[in-house]
Amino acid sequence: MTGVTPKPLTEDEAEALMEAASRALSLPVPEPCRTGTIANIVAASSAAAFVMAFPLGDTDEPAPVFRA
Repeated sequence: MTGVTPKPLTEDEAEALMEAASRALSLPVPEPCRTGTIANIVAASSAAAFVMAFPLGDTDEPAPVFRA
């Protein structure tokens, strides 16, 4: 890890991301869905920041895959 603690996106950043992705994919986000979409992007970035902030050593390995 680089020592930089990731920060969750702000609502403004999430909205900008939504707009850019919408344009790039030619996939409009209907007005009634915009608030929820932005909230979900903020929530996902918060979860990602939490996971990415966990310190890992150079020798840490991913867990094996368990199948039932």
